[in-house]
Amino acid sequence: MPVTLTVKEGPHQGRAFEFEEHDTFIVGRSARAQFRLPLKDPSLSRVHFMVEVNPPQCRLTDLGSTNGTKVNGRKISAADLADGDLIEAGQTVLLFSMTDEEETTIPVRETKLSRSEAKICPTCLAHTRDFPQPVKGYEIVRELGRGGMGVVYLAYSTSADGLVALKTIQPEVAAGHGQVERFLREQRILQELDHPHIVPFHEMGEAEGLLFFSMEYVRGSDAGRIREQHGGDIPIGRAVGWVRQLLQALDYAHAKGFVHRDIKPPNMLLERDGDRETVKLADFGLARAYQTSTLSGVTMKGDVAGTIAFMAPEQVNHLRESQPPVDLYAAGATLYWLLTGHHIYDLPHGLSQQILMVLLDAPVPIRARRPDLPARLAAVIDRSLARESEQRFADAKDMRRALLPFR
Repeated sequence: MPVTLTVKEGPHQGRAFEFEEHDTFIVGRSARAQFRLPLKDPSLSRVHFMVEVNPPQCRLTDLGSTNGTKVNGRKISAADLADGDLIEAGQTVLLFSMTDEEETTIPVRETKLSRSEAKICPTCLAHTRDFPQPVKGYEIVRELGRGGMGVVYLAYSTSADGLVALKTIQPEVAAGHGQVERFLREQRILQELDHPHIVPFHEMGEAEGLLFFSMEYVRGSDAGRIREQHGGDIPIGRAVGWVRQLLQALDYAHAKGFVHRDIKPPNMLLERDGDRETVKLADFGLARAYQTSTLSGVTMKGDVAGTIAFMAPEQVNHLRESQPPVDLYAAGATLYWLLTGHHIYDLPHGLSQQILMVLLDAPVPIRARRPDLPARLAAVIDRSLARESEQRFADAKDMRRALLPFR
């Protein structure tokens, strides 16, 4: 269901922008805007408003503009758009239109299937009675965690005869059968990733409208929880060691053309064997695949500080075009948080203010948070967080090499 933004009035009358997949679109006078009006419409702010498009859904967010944004003559801070809506900003008026394409849809609903005959220890079996069992062949034992994409469970796989991590995602929109099949077909390539620092996918599929992904169960915790449990800063050598392992995973995956797109402490799982800690990066490529698909609906809404704090500026305004530098930026933002307990920005509440800060402001220098940090390490982290991607490290291997002295 393609959507189109057509300029009906203003200096660029007649220009049109078409979207067939999940993307973001920013209007303003700044170079960060995809629709830039630097001189022809001075009543627009530098970044005036953002539209997140994921056909058939579309959400407009005013980004704190000086003169405001109107939809159908009414001033708004945020609004879901419908076919025929008129957007007014400064001297410019855009028409939002949708092309309807019929497709048989699979309703989104929770479904409880019959339990498998898997043999599990009595304690684990008792826990399975506390949960719905929506995916045939898996007995859910307990919840491991949940986030913006879905819920992760500890589950027993009857086919593998062992424990796995089972991620379930309930699509935000009713999904056409073709959409689901295409999404899963495209994601099965992720099973090719084979690296000691990447959590492998075993199986993925759909069960009555519910997407599921079976992955290796990593016995341990994630970097975020470990830091919080310590109640203080992670020692420099330990934090740097974690991120260097993460960069090994990125070096391997980037060489194969994969971008993670959602690097943050909760996705760094740590497995302990004596004194040795092994980092395993979870959800590789899944976040990008899901969030840029039509199944996810609009994702940039509400207060999303837990994710946007690790997003590079170009990732915010080019949602579909994430390249390896966004992962290096996020790796730097993760190391910053591990060493200080603070995000790289003092993010305000409210999505529009957060987006503006990421697009226009420089991060807080890490030594302003932690003055005792070695100047050379601070320089490595600051470089990884450069506003322009070409000013960051050339690749993951280059950044990993720069961190070598601080193990």
